[in-house]
Amino acid sequence: MRKEIVLTNELILGVDAGNYKAKVAGVYGIDSFKTNICNWFERDIEETFGPDDMEFDIEGRKGYAGTIAQFEDEFGDGTTYGDTKAHQDTKIRILLAIYRYIDKYCKGVERVSLVTGQPINRHKEGEKSKIIDMLVDDYDFWVNGKRANFTIEAVKVAPEGSAAFWSQNQRDLKIIDIGSGTVNFATILDKKHIHKSSSTLNTGIETLRNKDDYEALARAIFQFATKLKWKNTDAVAVCGGIAEKFTSYLEKHFIEVSCMKPMLRRQYDTIAVPPTFANAVGFYNLAKGAFQ
Repeated sequence: MRKEIVLTNELILGVDAGNYKAKVAGVYGIDSFKTNICNWFERDIEETFGPDDMEFDIEGRKGYAGTIAQFEDEFGDGTTYGDTKAHQDTKIRILLAIYRYIDKYCKGVERVSLVTGQPINRHKEGEKSKIIDMLVDDYDFWVNGKRANFTIEAVKVAPEGSAAFWSQNQRDLKIIDIGSGTVNFATILDKKHIHKSSSTLNTGIETLRNKDDYEALARAIFQFATKLKWKNTDAVAVCGGIAEKFTSYLEKHFIEVSCMKPMLRRQYDTIAVPPTFANAVGFYNLAKGAFQ
């Protein structure tokens, strides 16, 4: 049986609050859940849709999140897409991510510091400040009848895609981070983000007309990469939710392309995690450097 050990009431996390799934990394391991959100309604039959079903009451906003919201939202898929994370849905997702992580691994934690992300082309001081100001606060809310009470003490915002560099052994690299609403292109040289050859394509796997047309998406990605002066001989690493099955489509365009292999250092060991957690692990490693 897993023991819940709280060595301190402080917690450091990396939180990737994606439009399709939230991914969280910390000293105890990883967690993820569907980030769909819908308005609250009274249910005649309390059907279970998935293990991530959540009913929440946060700062006067009542609703459902997780798989239940994917099925029950009357206005679509319950997701706010776009090239910025500075909006209230992001706040709800991050608060739920922290609640789930504490409830799963470390009950009793009261103080949290975290790094989260922003698409590369909106990674500007104004947008980052909006996210930080939105999150740093004391919180007291309810999820599935349980009280969540903690303080977010500190937040930093890292560029999505670029931060994934810190999830595995480092080398000069081009990174393609395929999300549900955006694709981030990051160039890392000598452990530094190179602005002129990094950007964001405001299209993702969930915004495609045909979500299974990976050939078309691979072509669009390569065409966008050429605008950034990427070469087909560059070493390219792919991360995101579809990275493992999508990498082969990019092999037609890049000679040296591979799927990222994030490594998470937990409390007592180091484990390999799926490439969908590359940003979350990268955020966590940056958070440890910033807050420890």
